[in-house]
Amino acid sequence: MVVEKVCCGTCVHYRQHYVLSEEGRFLPLWYGHCHVPRAERRTPEEVCRFYAAKENAEDRV
Repeated sequence: MVVEKVCCGTCVHYRQHYVLSEEGRFLPLWYGHCHVPRAERRTPEEVCRFYAAKENAEDRV
């Protein structure tokens, strides 16, 4: 059984940011944003009081 860490990177409210490489691939940056209660810049390892686990495997991609 895999246990996911409680952090912004595994939260349903977190949106990862990406950059387009010269080769045309999207590469993840080491930050994103949380859209609850308002858009705030966050890093994947942070956690806030609005954390909510993703419900299914498709959300974890």
